[in-house]
Amino acid sequence: MLTRYEDVLAAAKDHERFSNDPRWREATRSVLTPAPDDYSILLVDPPEHTRLRKCAARAFTKARLKALNGTVARTAAELIDRAVRRRTIDWIAEVAEPLAMRVMLAMMGLPGDEHRRWESWSRRRARLLELIATRRQRRTAHIAGSEIRRYFMSLLRERTQSHEDDAISTLARLAAAGEGISMVEACDMLSVLMIAGNETTTHLVGNGMLALVRNPAQMRRLREEPDRVRDAINEMLRFDSPVQTDFRIAKADVNVRGRKIATGDGVILLTGSANRDEAAFENADTFDITRRGPRHASFGHGVHQCIGAELARMEASAIFTEALGALGTIELTAREPYYRTSTVIRGLAELPLHVAA
Repeated sequence: MLTRYEDVLAAAKDHERFSNDPRWREATRSVLTPAPDDYSILLVDPPEHTRLRKCAARAFTKARLKALNGTVARTAAELIDRAVRRRTIDWIAEVAEPLAMRVMLAMMGLPGDEHRRWESWSRRRARLLELIATRRQRRTAHIAGSEIRRYFMSLLRERTQSHEDDAISTLARLAAAGEGISMVEACDMLSVLMIAGNETTTHLVGNGMLALVRNPAQMRRLREEPDRVRDAINEMLRFDSPVQTDFRIAKADVNVRGRKIATGDGVILLTGSANRDEAAFENADTFDITRRGPRHASFGHGVHQCIGAELARMEASAIFTEALGALGTIELTAREPYYRTSTVIRGLAELPLHVAA
């Protein structure tokens, strides 16, 4: 288990000695997260990963993100306007989750009424990453994975001739032309993008709002200096990261701080701990939107750095800018918020707030 910022980053960037591929587990009996049936972009090393990432990048071009900007802004405005009318809301269920889901559906080129189906799939499938997942939860996750695979395979076949620039059409054309990705790989990639984009952005927006509410001086400063919103997003990611752990398998004997990690050993990277490392961050347990210093570890580093990082920042920037511009009052209700049970994802089950214009 690696806890220090320097060690976590070093392992994350060193794909020559630390593998993402679960097939390396065959050399060890170490406890690692259960791997999905497929070997998606998350679970392969270069050169396979390099090939797949080039294809995934076609769905995250600057032009595509710019085209999504209007959807993000409209969604943020609509959700905050509804919050103003309701006055008492659950920020997670009524703002964070709908924002992430609607944007991902738009990116995929899927209708908005698909959100209920995807909420269920996303929640069930994400449990597969958990160290604490039960046999029943793993079985349910595999069933969800099979349903998602059938769903995307059908859409990929339909869109091989589509001229749209949504993620499904883009990958369908690449797969049909044999340009770096197969239909099965495209299907697995879409599943990863959809679930990761939904889960992590939801909890960035949830954890970030809780940090602002519990640090009113920082909220006040962001109101007064809205241009700091991207700095604030980065501090939210560092202070209370939506992804707390990452996983690797040693491909060679490695010494870290005088301790030997043997070939085949499972390695857990505690990104949440790395982001609070007092050796890397001054006053590491303080939430400070003006912070300067090293980059947080929440989006990963090296070849596996999160490909959707800019989209997540764009969504979070839009919702916090809209919220702080429209809401004069944002306060916790008497009911204390609580987190979901997870060893990988850190996110609130609910965040009850009183809000007013």
